[in-house]
Amino acid sequence: MRLEEKEVPKIGDKELLVRVHACGVCGTDVKTVMRGHPLIKSPTVLGHEIAGEIVKIGKNVTDHRIGERVVVAPYVPDGTCYYCLHGRYTLCTGLYDQSPAPGGFAEFVKVPPNIVKKGTLEISNTVSYEEAALTEPLACCLHGIEECRVSVGDCIAIVGDGPIGLMHLQLAKVKGATKIILSGQLNERLRLAEELGANVTVNETEEDPVRKVMDETNDLGADAVIVAVGSVAAAEQGLKLVRKGGIVNLFGGFPGQSELKLDPNLIHYSEVTVTGTFGFSHITFARALQLISTRSVEMNKLITHRFKLDEVPTAIDVLADRKGLKAVVTT
Repeated sequence: MRLEEKEVPKIGDKELLVRVHACGVCGTDVKTVMRGHPLIKSPTVLGHEIAGEIVKIGKNVTDHRIGERVVVAPYVPDGTCYYCLHGRYTLCTGLYDQSPAPGGFAEFVKVPPNIVKKGTLEISNTVSYEEAALTEPLACCLHGIEECRVSVGDCIAIVGDGPIGLMHLQLAKVKGATKIILSGQLNERLRLAEELGANVTVNETEEDPVRKVMDETNDLGADAVIVAVGSVAAAEQGLKLVRKGGIVNLFGGFPGQSELKLDPNLIHYSEVTVTGTFGFSHITFARALQLISTRSVEMNKLITHRFKLDEVPTAIDVLADRKGLKAVVTT
């Protein structure tokens, strides 16, 4: 990783120039630096959780103004492909055709036309740039929890005590879950989970999460299980936590060539649904920002570290060593 001076991007008639004020550091950024990413070619400017201020507007842009505080999505669906026409926006074949350039770990980004139209949202004056920058990961979690069909009275088990697990926890409460069991490995994170509304927490280095979930559900299992860790061991654990007819969502991305052993009778006889979710749509992106704006979820408590632009390598190292929850880069 290195710091470079680049020219401020030049915008077209349908584009915006945004001065970045905050950009979240995502687990994907960490994984990309540590082991590469199949969709990201080096060299590149990382950072996709962007919030900032509009400083220049293309002459054909009419829905935004200079000085407007905005959050910027890293992508939006094209709206015309097979998947978009069937409402499966996260599978859009043109999902990455446009993106903010050069990337969020920069002082300025150019916002392309599709994202100007569907992925650039005004931030309320009551919401900080740092909070708004977390709209993107929250939108991904919102997509995930909605695919789990969480409803009032449900018991939800979450595997993973990182920021994604803690976002799912808060969304499960918003959806009406009455018992939320969260497992992880770090006591300080589990204490925060309890503060954010977890009914039961389990340190899996000290206690068996499977036994705990069964004890808490009269041996039924959870209605829905969210595996918020990209680990095969975590996925295997998640499959043991679900009740008959329940849903297991493999939310975390796994290393390439991963293999998961699965007894097909779990699906056949127990009618368990095993699914996965990735990313967000422009719809969940807007709803995620609304949840942040109304304080229905608490983002500030997830931010443990703040770095300047020239400290991005340190931010990557800190998160790779699991020394914090969420880091935000400010410019």
